Amino acid sequence: MADRGGPAAPDEVCRGRRCRGGADLPVAGAVCPWALLAWVAVGVVLLLTACASDDGAEPADGTATSDLAPPSVPEPPAPGEPGTGTIVVGSRAQPFEVTACRLEPDPAEPEAARALLAVSGAGTTGRGDAFTVDVQRFATTLGEVTTYTDTVTYEDPARILQAQRIEVGGQVTDLRDPSATSALLRPRADGVSGAGLAGGPGDDADDEGVVGIAIDATCP
Repeated sequence: MADRGGPAAPDEVCRGRRCRGGADLPVAGAVCPWALLAWVAVGVVLLLTACASDDGAEPADGTATSDLAPPSVPEPPAPGEPGTGTIVVGSRAQPFEVTACRLEPDPAEPEAARALLAVSGAGTTGRGDAFTVDVQRFATTLGEVTTYTDTVTYEDPARILQAQRIEVGGQVTDLRDPSATSALLRPRADGVSGAGLAGGPGDDADDEGVVGIAIDATCP
């Protein structure tokens, strides 16, 4: 028969007032220190699991990131006085001065690769930052196929935004607006207008920072 007065075996669970290793507890039936440590470890695991599940949590206002509205294309501004223009970036409209305007191909350029129109402008934002605007329709011809590339570029000290659309044989390609089906620019006798989606050079529809952009410029 085992000696009941001897120390508890190392693997023996708590019985009465003694725990594994022979430590005394203040009252019968109290929880052993090693058991407390086990419960603490379980709590830490549960806490870490909860934190990990919060990594993909929705914003505090309840709007899921996937539910945010995509950028929209604004309407082109109304034509202004000769030598003036307006560019809309997002929801902000900014006037500018037209500094150069050519609405016909430059005869000095080769017919197979030349700008069909080119307009430039400069202005100042409401914060006092200078900005520039460049509008161009460029045509390249290879054999019997002509590719038209419409580009609107806006640049200020903080960013460069570019809207670009390519048309080949009636097929339109716009990396930032795959739903586009028509040319970006709309030339007229005294100027040009246009509207689309713009982002950093090389950005596509899935990149952050894509915004709607629209422009109208009237030649001097």
